Amino acid sequence: MMTINNITVPSYGGRELVQKHLTNNNSSLAVFFPGKNYSCEKPLLYYVMKSATACNYDALLLEYGYQAARSEFNPDDMELIINECCQSINQVCGNYNKIVFVSKSLGTYIAARASELINTGEIAHMYLTPIKSTIPFINNSKGIALWGTADKIINEEDVKQIEESPRVTLHKVAEANHALEVENLDQSLNIMKTIIEISDQFFTKLAV
Repeated sequence: MMTINNITVPSYGGRELVQKHLTNNNSSLAVFFPGKNYSCEKPLLYYVMKSATACNYDALLLEYGYQAARSEFNPDDMELIINECCQSINQVCGNYNKIVFVSKSLGTYIAARASELINTGEIAHMYLTPIKSTIPFINNSKGIALWGTADKIINEEDVKQIEESPRVTLHKVAEANHALEVENLDQSLNIMKTIIEISDQFFTKLAV
């Protein structure tokens, strides 16, 4: 039975951030980094979170300061956002033997930067639809990345760099867009099922 605890962090956005920490006293933690306008309640992150908790991970669901303040993202605030994420993670990470960062779009860059600042062991990553600025960090990390072939955020040349990453496995989702969806609902649901199968395998393998 998961218990929800709230992690509070003062925010540059003018409001106190309240991060959800779902725990069942597990020894592994999955931290979820939302996209620019893609919260942890939206399908990809929500169902991957369900996958993680089913594989005996606790979960920390992050929100950024501008999201809590219901304002627009300002690239000039990036360092503040990364710092707030690190403050949130540092409040709980000492309780875990294994940590995984799950991130979406803009969150892939924030997660990659945060993983270099968190004072813990090596962090594994699940990058969902990474952006171009994340690629240099992907090449120096371990884990998996998922990219839809109809995603216009990064192109084939960018994707080739991810494929060459020595410790990151790239999963291509045929015809899927930046949300890893297609126009047909049934096909989108089948894609989600495939993503969760990949997620289950990823978390289970890390647990060994």
